[in-house]
Amino acid sequence: MYKIISVAIISVFSMPAVHAAQWSLSGSVDPSLEYDDNIFMRDTNKIGDYHSRMSPTLSAAYNLENMNVSFNTGYVVDRYDESSELNTENPFWRFNTQYQTQRSSWGLGVSYQERTSRSLAADNTGDFETNSINTSETIAPSFSYQLTERDVLGVRGSYVKQESSTVDFSDSKSRSLTTSWTHKFTERLNGGVALTVSNNKSTGLASSSDDDTYNLSLTSQYEMSEIWSINGSVGIRQLDSEQKDAANVTSNGSTTGSSLNVNVSYKKDVDTASIGVSRSISPSIDGGVNEIDKFSINWSRDLSDVLSTSIRASIQQTSSARVNSSDKRENISVSPAINLKLSPDASIALTYRYRQQKESVNDTRVSSNAVMLTFNYNWDGFSVSR
Repeated sequence: MYKIISVAIISVFSMPAVHAAQWSLSGSVDPSLEYDDNIFMRDTNKIGDYHSRMSPTLSAAYNLENMNVSFNTGYVVDRYDESSELNTENPFWRFNTQYQTQRSSWGLGVSYQERTSRSLAADNTGDFETNSINTSETIAPSFSYQLTERDVLGVRGSYVKQESSTVDFSDSKSRSLTTSWTHKFTERLNGGVALTVSNNKSTGLASSSDDDTYNLSLTSQYEMSEIWSINGSVGIRQLDSEQKDAANVTSNGSTTGSSLNVNVSYKKDVDTASIGVSRSISPSIDGGVNEIDKFSINWSRDLSDVLSTSIRASIQQTSSARVNSSDKRENISVSPAINLKLSPDASIALTYRYRQQKESVNDTRVSSNAVMLTFNYNWDGFSVSR
């Protein structure tokens, strides 16, 4: 991965500067303090704790008329008052570049990130007790070509390598390739078709799996008016799985289902809102493959030039995509907030968060309440043009 990003950087900066170039350096730091009355999402022996977080980030960018390059790096530092075993310092970096010609666009994204597996629990295993660290490395190239005035062809791929710091979770390697065609029917309506083929290989302490996924979907983007828009996709998918246990016994299976991702957006004056509905499948860090049904709603309003309020809510149901099972997990999250803008570069936010998790396999329903105070500061840094 480091060779790839080195070659990309050298290629970018060795190009002749035909147009004026701009360099910029900026940063941000978002310290927060939170109290959660059930940090491990337990139904008994609940533990409440204070949690502080800081994420200092440094960003560098290089821009030409037809090319953009950016690099972000930083740390996410978590500290707990009583549960010190959860204290972590997780680094990350991201490199992105895009080059455009009159009819084509080339892109490349490369990233490295360490995260706590607890932060992935709602979309993965539902395990909020673990102190495992998930490390991911990603390479994501893309290409699009303007075939005609109304038609665009696209190809994008990705390679993701994930490793867990504890043996209770699996290591995995995922590859995916998506090809798409988009047609502009009117000034407000675009539509097309996309085909995605992906493979995920997972290796755990007692088992391994090899999953192939095929997804064919119709896509559309429609601007209903100046304040309403809708975009999304609907399709069919197939999952072919091969699993091996500790005795090297192989089992095979295949399932079919639907895929869905629809988002409706609204923006007028001081109000901004969106509603999303989706159904997708995703590899889990425990070696399984999840099917996730999700409904989400977001709304914000500017109360004045410096004061705003918002609310985010979602309900999600997770089950196994490999077999038809009655074992399901339901996660609910509701988070209202109020934000005060102190200056063009700084703001402070007060947020309340309610979480609930219901698991049918254990017949449990757990919840937590959290209050968080966050200070946001963005450093404009400096820029140089030549």
